[in-house]
Amino acid sequence: EAGFTLSEIHSLGDKSLEVVVKTLVGSSKLWHNIFHLNSDNEDAKRRGVKCCMDALDIFDKAPAKTQVSDRSIIYPGYSLMSIIAKTMTYVPPNNMSHEEFELSLGENFVKETQYQQYHQCRALAFQADVMRRQGKYEDTLSVIDVMKSVYDPQLHSRVLVKEYVTDQCTEILAASTFWLHHCGRNDEALKLCDQVVDTMLSEIEATELVTKNTILVPICRTLANQRNTSNAKKALELYRTHVSDPATLAGKKAHPSMSMCVPIMIILKCCS
Repeated sequence: EAGFTLSEIHSLGDKSLEVVVKTLVGSSKLWHNIFHLNSDNEDAKRRGVKCCMDALDIFDKAPAKTQVSDRSIIYPGYSLMSIIAKTMTYVPPNNMSHEEFELSLGENFVKETQYQQYHQCRALAFQADVMRRQGKYEDTLSVIDVMKSVYDPQLHSRVLVKEYVTDQCTEILAASTFWLHHCGRNDEALKLCDQVVDTMLSEIEATELVTKNTILVPICRTLANQRNTSNAKKALELYRTHVSDPATLAGKKAHPSMSMCVPIMIILKCCS
């Protein structure tokens, strides 16, 4: 509970640092899973957040990190903290505001993943999401432009799913179609809609309906907002083909969130 003192952190060798970071990140994942099984378990939530923050703080302060051969040991910590920041209440360290902490988290994740392409893509997707949640849409789109210059769905998508559970890059690109539309960059929005559908959606496993729903909702929203029948019908068929019909076939085996398919289909039919 007390954690490491600064002198103890400075005394860690590279191997010891790896063990400490992996143990803390692993413990954070376990506490996080326990909390999700029982959202009333505040102790599990607190311990999960603390272990993750401690891992990031220790790695940041330890001089031995320059000697660590595989710096990717800390990437799951950044990824988990990004989920915590987006879905849970927490107290940032060092009297920082949530905005300051999350911006610095994104910047550090990007810095740590330089020259490691798919990890860098994940870090940039997180940084863009932080800016989006703070309402900085133009900055968000600038970061996404950088991510697009690195991200190759055929090379990176399945690796990201294996490493980070979902491909946040495709998800943030799909979401950005509506932000482009909102910012008056409609031609870019429509072009990106086609790009995501034609080159990225096929990389997602057919059974991953929650992910496909996450990707297609903003794209269908962008298409439906064009106020013309052809794009509205395109949105309806996309959602029907990739989400609604497969969810119906899956029946009770489908994720509970797939119950939203019915109202979304109604809205899309009304638009078309």
